[in-house]
Amino acid sequence: MGNGAVGLVRRAEREGDTRQLAVKFLAPDPKYIDEGAFDDVTARFRREGERGSKLDFYSFLRIHAYCENANGVAFEAGYPKNPFLLMERATGGTLEDFIRRLGSPGRNQLVLDETRLRIAIQIAEALEHLHRHHIVHRDVKPANVFLSSRLTENRSVLAKLGDFGVVKWGDFQRSVATGTLTATIQKGLGTMKYMSPEQALTPKEVSPQSDTFSFGITLFELFTGQILPSFHHVYQLMAVRDTHGTTMSRWNEVGVRIAPQDEGISELILEMLRRGVTRRPSLAKVRGHLTWEFERRFDKEWSRADGSFA
Repeated sequence: MGNGAVGLVRRAEREGDTRQLAVKFLAPDPKYIDEGAFDDVTARFRREGERGSKLDFYSFLRIHAYCENANGVAFEAGYPKNPFLLMERATGGTLEDFIRRLGSPGRNQLVLDETRLRIAIQIAEALEHLHRHHIVHRDVKPANVFLSSRLTENRSVLAKLGDFGVVKWGDFQRSVATGTLTATIQKGLGTMKYMSPEQALTPKEVSPQSDTFSFGITLFELFTGQILPSFHHVYQLMAVRDTHGTTMSRWNEVGVRIAPQDEGISELILEMLRRGVTRRPSLAKVRGHLTWEFERRFDKEWSRADGSFA
């Protein structure tokens, strides 16, 4: 299904009930990882499985189990021998695929249709749930959001946040029990284009507001139908946020037209990209605004979709 920096993902079917699953193997030679860091990569992969399997929320991509798979014991043939995660399979590709496929129906304009707002709210609810449990994702981006089916513009959608490989768990049990986020050894993990300034420069200072920044870039790409080519374009967005003028004029500076009724959500995205960490809105506020926009535009109450891809 795909290869990442530290893992190989393959389709799988469970014997007996033919359930469709995905298996994520720890790659034997992870890309972009120096040999000295391999033990840390292995430990992080194990944490992703053991702790990720305890996360239960409708818009998380479900991790069913982690398996050490010593000597290939999990397979009749005795191989592969790599540790692996047994996961829910997303049949609709990633949000990045969706954005590239559908883009923006009108060139360089904001598109706030029902499908895109549903996706946005589901991601926001997933992040809000993580933050409530004092967990920071650290790699929020369209490629880490998985969809329920091949979508057209007018279909209902289920979006799930996945890839907990670089999550800042802190002391997981203590964080959940005491409500205090405790730090672990931090390195510059994540994807540069979506990183907040503090995550890129001082990784130990990563916080829930760092996810807010990354989610702001994700929303920009989702609602404009364009994947930004590089982090230089993100800096341009941040610079626009710091300029004076109306919301409409600031968006014009990055070549995007917005309608008067879209100013609220457009301003919200710029607020999410503030340089000052404490001045960014919380995910609860972001989720609340997105939900309000959905209910206002489509004259219906927001309700969660069924939580299964099956």
